[in-house]
Amino acid sequence: MPPVLSMSTSLPSTASVDRGNDAGFHVRLRQRIDEHGPLCVGIDPSADLLIKCGLPDTAQGALSFSTRLLEAADYRLAIVKPQSAFFERFGSAGIRALEELIERAHRHGILVLIDAKRGDIDTTAQAYAEAFFSPASPLRTDAVTLHAYLGLRALDKAIGFAVRNGGGVFVVVRSSNPEGEALQTARLADGRTVAGSLCADITALNSRLGGGALGPIGAVVGATCHDAATTIAALPNAFILAPGVGAQGATLRDVAARMMQARGRVLPSVSREMLANGCEARELRTTMRHFIDEARAFS
Repeated sequence: MPPVLSMSTSLPSTASVDRGNDAGFHVRLRQRIDEHGPLCVGIDPSADLLIKCGLPDTAQGALSFSTRLLEAADYRLAIVKPQSAFFERFGSAGIRALEELIERAHRHGILVLIDAKRGDIDTTAQAYAEAFFSPASPLRTDAVTLHAYLGLRALDKAIGFAVRNGGGVFVVVRSSNPEGEALQTARLADGRTVAGSLCADITALNSRLGGGALGPIGAVVGATCHDAATTIAALPNAFILAPGVGAQGATLRDVAARMMQARGRVLPSVSREMLANGCEARELRTTMRHFIDEARAFS
């Protein structure tokens, strides 16, 4: 039996949230999914993948790698998910490469979800949000991943700032890595799991922000999770980011089987598997088209 934890899970306040005049992230994402399908292409320019593709292990190599993926899809994607760490490792040059990737994607209407898994308290949390959502920031993006280990309430300022500026967040609820299961399924004093408690709070928060429809607070639920269906059932008004397709062992058929009740709002994320058939333009196009078509059947 999972250990019992004692943890405060009070819901973040949203009194100061003003969604502004621009369409919110959840509205833009719904439109892009309707047009291009739900596939989320992960962009992970690790040293191994850059070498595999004959590219230098540099910031420029990371940008070239990213561009190859966008071009292989003819820019017909709803959303891409660059992993911030693979750009940050090059320092300021890597951050600039990430900025250029965001600019290129936005020029073609593609939404960008930065996988940064930030999570801190109070003004520090807001500062992270300012980096990713301030209109003046060169890193301005559409959404970012967050973790709530310090409590969902600690993300109040980050969520508020993101939503006021038309952005969205994806909170890690059930991750695709097996090491996370013990913590995420641990029981709180009231009998709920940690993941279940987060689901309830995200659902309530989206009801406030989305008016009962889909809201700007998404959840990360791994495609490899055996309890994905239960988790999804507790997130009726959230977009779901489903990593774990490909190298971690899940398939798009697994996503369909485990997350069918969330059809149309699940973003199956494919990263390393995009290179399964090779890195040349023709090979990437073939692989990309396969995943786009298979994911669209689930939208």
